[in-house]
Amino acid sequence: MRRRDLSTVTIEDAERRMVIALHKMTRRQGDIFLSMRFDNASHDELAARHGITVEEVRADFVRAFTLWSRCLHARFPHLVWPWL
Repeated sequence: MRRRDLSTVTIEDAERRMVIALHKMTRRQGDIFLSMRFDNASHDELAARHGITVEEVRADFVRAFTLWSRCLHARFPHLVWPWL
């Protein structure tokens, strides 16, 4: 799959795609993704908050980041998500 030129993505489009990605994530994945990105939460802090291991925090972050990346880079999002 070719990646989109992200210089053409508007803030509104990125926010819309973030909402789509968050709806595809589990609640825990979304919390971990947002906490690491915007609150600079550590792996240890998030593991304690969710009662999981640091490895599970890392795995959840990778899954969440992958979903976000796929949503951001989708060339034809209406084909992937027909409800857009």
